[in-house]
Amino acid sequence: MDKYRLVEEKVVGAPGFDRSSADAKPKNASTMEDICVVRITPQAKPRSCITTAMNILESGSNHVELRAMGKAINKAVTIAEILKRKMPLHQITTLSSCEIVNVYEPLEEGLDTVVNQHYVSCLTITLSRDLTGIDVNDKGYQPPLSINEIQPGQPVDFNTGKIVAAS
Repeated sequence: MDKYRLVEEKVVGAPGFDRSSADAKPKNASTMEDICVVRITPQAKPRSCITTAMNILESGSNHVELRAMGKAINKAVTIAEILKRKMPLHQITTLSSCEIVNVYEPLEEGLDTVVNQHYVSCLTITLSRDLTGIDVNDKGYQPPLSINEIQPGQPVDFNTGKIVAAS
């Protein structure tokens, strides 16, 4: 493919996963007050994703959404499990598939434009401190872990799920 250059890349069939609008809110954002999104990529360091999600939750937001595609899905699951062990969080997991369409333009005359289509798995994990906007009957719902399984790095009030300032 050294005689072609990538002209356009589109993600079809997965709202919120379009690479041009990484922080766009999903259509159901009106039901969940303040959804903050953490995009997880294969190159992303898990520690920075965990820190970003923890900062979002500490800043007063009750929800954080982890999004990953393809090879980054296992990293997203690991990050969600680490976050759930730091504070009591409700979880809803949604798995979908999207089509990626790449359009390549030739660099030399006489060659045709090439369109490459392939499907990739997409994962969205919504973590919430409370049940606001969370459907407990959703097939991807997981309740918070028991208090015995949570080992926060900082003291957490288990009634509210908020980090307690050290005295």
